[in-house]
Formats: sequence, structure tokens, C-alpha cells
Amino acid sequence: MPHKYDYDLICIGSGSAGGSAAFVAKRANMKVAVVEEFKDRLGGHCPNYACVPTKAMLKAASVYKTAKSAQEFGIELDNLRYDFKKIAAYRQSVIDKLTGPRIERNLHNAGIDLLWGHAEFVSEHELSVADKKYSFAHAVIGTGSKEFIPPIEGLADTGYWTSDIAVQAMELPDSVVIIGGGPIGVEFAEIFSSFEKRVTIIQREAQILPREDRETADYVAADLAKRGVEIITGAEILFVHKIGGSKSVRLKTAGQETEVAGDEILVATGRRANVEPLNLPAAGIQLTVQGKLELNEYLQTSQAHIWAAGDAAGNWQFTHTAAYEGDLVGRNICLGHEEKANYDVVPRVTFCEPEIASVGFTEEQAKLKNLKYRIGRFKSGGLGRMLIEKDSRGFVKLMVNGSNQQILGAHIVGESAGQLIHEVALAMKTGIPVTEIARMIHAYPTFSEAVAAAAEQFLPSPDVQKFF
Repeated sequence: MPHKYDYDLICIGSGSAGGSAAFVAKRANMKVAVVEEFKDRLGGHCPNYACVPTKAMLKAASVYKTAKSAQEFGIELDNLRYDFKKIAAYRQSVIDKLTGPRIERNLHNAGIDLLWGHAEFVSEHELSVADKKYSFAHAVIGTGSKEFIPPIEGLADTGYWTSDIAVQAMELPDSVVIIGGGPIGVEFAEIFSSFEKRVTIIQREAQILPREDRETADYVAADLAKRGVEIITGAEILFVHKIGGSKSVRLKTAGQETEVAGDEILVATGRRANVEPLNLPAAGIQLTVQGKLELNEYLQTSQAHIWAAGDAAGNWQFTHTAAYEGDLVGRNICLGHEEKANYDVVPRVTFCEPEIASVGFTEEQAKLKNLKYRIGRFKSGGLGRMLIEKDSRGFVKLMVNGSNQQILGAHIVGESAGQLIHEVALAMKTGIPVTEIARMIHAYPTFSEAVAAAAEQFLPSPDVQKFF
């Protein structure tokens, strides 16, 4: 490509979306730059403030819980305790290994320029970064998302944590009220409760984890409740205020007003695309009525040479979909408009305990679409591996089209659910019928046997009479 512009491609944002697009374009010998505004955001939100630090805290919580039950395995531990400052140091060590200098070095070694500063469009083919203009043939908007804070009366005056604050905490409050029962809220409930803190989840919808199958969400809710987490669903928050040294939430459920209080409030009500600071009108980029980027199936904006990927695109807010979209956009820039974004098979995992993973339709979604399906379900508790682990929790639920044996959806609860879901996802992606999973040999003793056992329910029953 002739260098009519300073860069063939500028990626705004150094996360999975922008980074993936940049490396694809660089492999095609394009001149590429990545723009990042904040030193502590190099690599994106996930490794710095989301997926990585929360999973590190969840790992520490899991180790602590295992240690507390060590006697069940014949291990005697005396004076068991945890030091959260050391847990925080471990958390930071993981972040440091995945971000900062490592990413800067990878960009440099690939020959990708790193431009530090706030980016704004000044025209259809120009960006201003730290008061310097750069022209581009193509641009990718990969600016991620920002936390959504609902307009709750008294919330700002009372004060609250967001997930970004919680993952930097050097100590935990003795009690916390979590507003929002999605994956972020549930994972933090797992963290806090594992370290013996009192937790209340307030959820507007009728179930926590509203994106998940109702059976899965109910299972997780029941398990959290057994471990002392209070869950209030169908709740309307009226206002927030301080009572003495506590922060209190006034809410209404089933027509009755009540109040819950804690030392801290964590707001986990989701995230929104972070595109407003880019001065989109200067580039002629259109937004939808909802304020989202107007994108086609190739992830182009209304300006065909400007693309979007990741949370900024507003499709799925997962690191793995951000990387997928960045790769796709990079290929489409290099090769032309060849590939449409496809979200038919997107695995999703919530790292609570028991872990949950899913792909495809929930039962509720299948019913809304009038899909015909059968269910194969297997409770994992009787597996040899589960007996070894001394954990009977969990199940595998497969939803299958009865006419062609194609899997429509899968929902797994239990140890290593996030690993197990990919066997099913691959079958869905490649059109492999569920009966092939059933006939495949699964190693013993592994958690994967539960997937096979659920799949076996779709094998035809033998005609016993023909043997007599």
C-alpha cells in the first residue's frame, strides 16, 4: 500500500481489539501505530483492572477455601489465616507479568509504533494525539468500555466502589452491598464471601446472572445462599444514604420497602462503550439512536475506512470476542471485505464457585424462538473425579435439535466448566452431532465424562428384543 498517509492503520486502544488488529496488519507489512492514553491501561482493561486481577483474587480465595477443608483429605493445618496485603501483592505480580513493559516490548519488536496520549478525530483521515496530528488510511476504534453508574439518589454523596477500585483494594470491608448480580457482581460476591465477609447482592431482574439459563442461575444462587450470601432479586433501589458508619440502600421488593447496609457499596451494573471522547462528528461517524457506533456486518462504521472492535463495538463484552473482532477487522482491512462477524458460537464463563459456562441458547431463548429441542442432563456428583475432589456440585445440560442432533445450547456448572464448554462449542461450530460426543472415548477419571454422559442420553436405545 503506498504511504499516502502517515500510517496505513492506526488502532485507538492497546487492548485485545486494537492489539489484535495491529498485529494482523503488521504481518501484512502495513505501517501500523497503536494509540494508548494511559500508562496503566497498556494492554486494555482486562489484564489491568478486570479479568486478570479478579481471577487472581478468585484463585487466592479458592486456595484459602481448600486449605480450610484440608482435613477432609487427611491434611492437618493449624492456625490457618490469610494476609490480604500479600494476596494483593500476588495479584499485582500477575498483572505486571501480562501488561506494561511486556506489551510495549512486543509492539516494538513487531515494528508497531506506540503513540502515547488522548486521541481525537480531527477529520476523516486524521487523528490528534497529544497535540500532534497523524493521518491514516484506516483506523480501528478499540477504546473499550467504561463502567455504567446508574442515577441512584444519594449514591454519589454516600460514596461507592466500582470493580476498578475493588481490584486495587489492599484490604476488604467486613461487609459489602453489591448492586448488580451479573458476572462481575457474582464474582466479587465469591471473592468477598470466601474471605468471610458479609455480602448482599441486589439485583433488579428476577434472577442473578440474567444472561444465563434460569436453571444455572438458580443453582448458583442457591449455592451462594448456603454459604451466607444474601440475594435480593426483583429489587427497585429507591435511594442510598449513610447511617452512622455504614452505607445503606433503601429498596422495594414485591411492594415492600426494606433496607440493607454494609461497610461498602460495590456498583456492578455493567459497562458501556467508551467512544464519546473521540470527537466522532469530526470524522463523520454516525451513532445509533441508543448512542452506539453504527456498524455493518464487517464492523465498519459509517465511514468505511474506520472500523470498531471489542467493547467499543458494543456486541459482546468479552476479551475473547474483542480479540476475535480485532483479528477479523485486521484481515478485512488487509484483504478487503471478505469476512462478516459471526457470533453463533460464543462461549461465556463466570468464575464463581461452582464455576459456570455456557454457549448457545438458553431454554428461555429457545422457547421465544419456538425452537424444538430435547434436553440431556447429567448430575456430576457421582463421577469418580468428583468423589476424589469431594465436591458433588454441578451438572451438564445439553439442548439438542431432535431432528438432526445438532446442539443448540449447553450449560455446565461445576469444576472446570470453562474448560469443558469448549468441547461442546467446537461441536456446535463444526456441526458435529451430539451423538459423536457420546461415542468419543473420554478419559477416566476426568470432569469431561459428565459431558459424555449428558450426550449419551441422545443415543438410540438398543432394541433388546432382537437379542432373544
